[in-house]
Amino acid sequence: MKGKYIEIGFENCESIIIPIDRIKELKYGNLEKLTDEKGFYEDNTYETDYILLSISYNDESELQYNSLEQDEPLGMYIGNPMSNNVEDRPNILGRITEHNDIVTIDTLNENQERIKTVYVPWHEEDEYNNRLMSVKANSGLLTIEIKSN
Repeated sequence: MKGKYIEIGFENCESIIIPIDRIKELKYGNLEKLTDEKGFYEDNTYETDYILLSISYNDESELQYNSLEQDEPLGMYIGNPMSNNVEDRPNILGRITEHNDIVTIDTLNENQERIKTVYVPWHEEDEYNNRLMSVKANSGLLTIEIKSN
């Protein structure tokens, strides 16, 4: 992996940034480059039919996140005073377990600039909850699997 961070983007535009050394496994299925005539997609933007992502955590408190108890959302607007990096706020890793709504996995460089964006499979019958996503936390490893039917 060339990047220094992974950014997970959620359906409501929140995101969390995870240092690459916390990523224990990242596997993609077939990657298909996304292009369009209007230039909506940046270079190095793909979609996939499968993703497996495993992230290490130190203790259960890192998974204790409740968005209703937060003063500021995670990265929904420019200038948000609250960090969306798990190095600064370890418990935001729990955002992954709160809702099944991951939309993108971005690879970021040392300046947290995008190198690659991958859109994950999404169940089209529900715009807020991705029924294709499963999450398991066990023995210090948070594992996310998203696969097309």
